[in-house]
Amino acid sequence: MTEVSTDDAPATAGAPTGLARRFAARLADLGLTEAQAATKAGMSTAYLRRVLDLGRDFDAPALLRLAAVCGLDYQELVAGRPADRVHDAASGPHADGGPPLVGPPVLGELDVAECWDRLGSSGLGRLARTGPDGPVVRPVGYVVHDRTVLYRTNPDGALAPDAGREVAFEVDRADPDLREGWSVLMTGPLDYVTEPDLLAELPQPPAHGRWVRLTPTTVTGRSIRTNRAA
Repeated sequence: MTEVSTDDAPATAGAPTGLARRFAARLADLGLTEAQAATKAGMSTAYLRRVLDLGRDFDAPALLRLAAVCGLDYQELVAGRPADRVHDAASGPHADGGPPLVGPPVLGELDVAECWDRLGSSGLGRLARTGPDGPVVRPVGYVVHDRTVLYRTNPDGALAPDAGREVAFEVDRADPDLREGWSVLMTGPLDYVTEPDLLAELPQPPAHGRWVRLTPTTVTGRSIRTNRAA
């Protein structure tokens, strides 16, 4: 029977979660500030705090990046479980059929071309912006067109363009045991797609919906991997 600890339940009345406490303690050990950790993980400090507050069910790939920044195994950070840092090769191959994984995940950087390659021509990502009540994060289906990202939304919705405000757009993938993956983060302004020729090429939006374009001013990416035994 698996024990479920209340230590990692969502925070209430402003109290930090067990996850947030472990993260803060690890940063203190490493001499890192929260802002430095956020930069290394490729996210804003506001989004970092939201990830820690909402826990493993909100954005697991983001937690994997934070674990890599901390030099911890994913389960060490998320569940507080001790990790076997060196897996015995004699114990057999990993679940994917390859050699056993060795050590915590390691962060790398993706260049701009690699970031766009990861996005492909379409997919599912999440858009984040600051609203009256704090950060708003929503999943969006997207289409890539000429180094911009297009999605559909209701003009009265939370993800409609707002003059003068930039948004953050993130796409990430992680393997089932959260040991390897990648993430791409873009920031920039939004505007409505109005070109007739482009609109004619795009699928018809739902009733009252419109196509919105994100034109990135910054494009960054992170890769996450775990070394394998020789």
